[in-house]
Amino acid sequence: MNDASVRWWGAAAEGDARERLVPVVLAVLATAVVVASIGPYPVGVFQDDGIYTVLAKSLATGQGYRYLHIPDAPNATHYPPLYPLLLAGIWKLFPSFPANVTIFKFVNAALIGVTAVLAWRFARRGVGMGPWVAALSVAAFAAGTPMVFLGVMALSEPMFVAALFPVLMLGERASRSGSLRDAALAGAGAGLLAMIRTIGAVALPAMALVLVWRRRWAAACIVCLCGGLVMLPWQWWIAVHESGIPSILTGKYGSYGGWLIEGFQTGGGWRWIGRLMEFNLRLVVGQGWEVFAVLQAASPVQWAATAAATAFFGAGWWLLLRRAPVAAWFVALYLLVVIAWPFAPSRFIYAIWPLIGIQVGLGIEALLRWRPTPRAFAALRYAGVVAALGLALGYARYNYLGYAYGWWVQDQASVAERTRYLAEWTRRNTADDAILATEDDLILYLYTGRRAVPVGTSTPHDIFQTQKPAFMSDALRTILRTFDVDYVLVSTDLGGFAARGLVQATPPELRFVVALKQGAVFQPTARAGAAGGSR
Repeated sequence: MNDASVRWWGAAAEGDARERLVPVVLAVLATAVVVASIGPYPVGVFQDDGIYTVLAKSLATGQGYRYLHIPDAPNATHYPPLYPLLLAGIWKLFPSFPANVTIFKFVNAALIGVTAVLAWRFARRGVGMGPWVAALSVAAFAAGTPMVFLGVMALSEPMFVAALFPVLMLGERASRSGSLRDAALAGAGAGLLAMIRTIGAVALPAMALVLVWRRRWAAACIVCLCGGLVMLPWQWWIAVHESGIPSILTGKYGSYGGWLIEGFQTGGGWRWIGRLMEFNLRLVVGQGWEVFAVLQAASPVQWAATAAATAFFGAGWWLLLRRAPVAAWFVALYLLVVIAWPFAPSRFIYAIWPLIGIQVGLGIEALLRWRPTPRAFAALRYAGVVAALGLALGYARYNYLGYAYGWWVQDQASVAERTRYLAEWTRRNTADDAILATEDDLILYLYTGRRAVPVGTSTPHDIFQTQKPAFMSDALRTILRTFDVDYVLVSTDLGGFAARGLVQATPPELRFVVALKQGAVFQPTARAGAAGGSR
């Protein structure tokens, strides 16, 4: 099926009155499952949602783009600003915190509903999928457990994936027409996508690659130029303000570039990248076993599921390359970055989950339409149908278990429970200007008003192994020397390891203050002496 037939067939199908309700149903379904899953949990349980909220507060209250919770409020250089700007706009309309947190989550639910509509449009008009396969693919992936998990918290992924499909469609149009105007719009769209999540920048080389392949040289240059101009102010901001983040905090709050370079230099260069890619590929395979509900199955079943999923994914990518090459190269480059990035790949993959669903749906649809000749290949087709059915049932079971047990609730509930005791103690026992060191720095700042910093640091090597207690204690020691910390509050084993090392140091650098129902409070010995032993 060539590009022209895809456009004609998709447009005709889109105009069919019988299908006009389909995107409405998909939007309602995707929005409803997220709204129904939103719980009364504080923002900050996932760390990133707390950072976005702090930045939104900073923008909404006219304090710039700053980490208000860190002493001296350094300028933020880690996350690009479009999602915090969206939250800041909501904050201006609804300035009562934490009541506005629920509105943040409802907006994310609406963005996932918008994603369902745009994914449907892309599936039908952009790649020519049949109505039933398109509807099932979009429904299963836009309303699936991964999207619910991302939608019930103030995370940027729903905005990113909602913007992704229009950007891809602009790229496809530019690649077909070669128009400089279309190329400028596509490049600017890709630049804006990177202003939601930095990894969205791979849309630019995806567009340029297709344009160069089609010898649209001027259009390829315009795409890169316009995308670069959109991203330039943010890159300038990073270059100017990156040094304002203390080095011990760069892993969590600094820019991505320096952090990754550090990992490359200290990890062994390209050998480290190779080891990282192998490690992440293993994680992706394990993620696939979880998604297709074969994680506890026998090894032959697991590898059969892996082979089947890989086959449908590969076939879908090949068809996507023929029908929507910009989208195909975006997926390829995006996943290449994810596999080579020192962070667990699951969340990154979930950020494009509906697009992955469309790609897999293309592969399955091609199998269903295949009428092999000679008929000796019919058995191969039937085996493929059985494999597709098995994957579909496994994915359905995975989602059923996710909805039934509320997997997105478990993480939120456990963090909310443990931080409740920390927040209660903080409000009762600390001054308004106190500085805390804690694993839950975002939550404690947002819900108590006390400035807070982490008890540790993040390194590019953490993906391979848990930090050693001695390393964690050294990191906490550096934090105490960098900031004038009043109290150290810990509520996890990792935080406890860091604090214990300083309590047992000679001479002790921390003293025990009180045990909480979940967690404990310590005080730097220098601070305790200055305050006469208590504050």
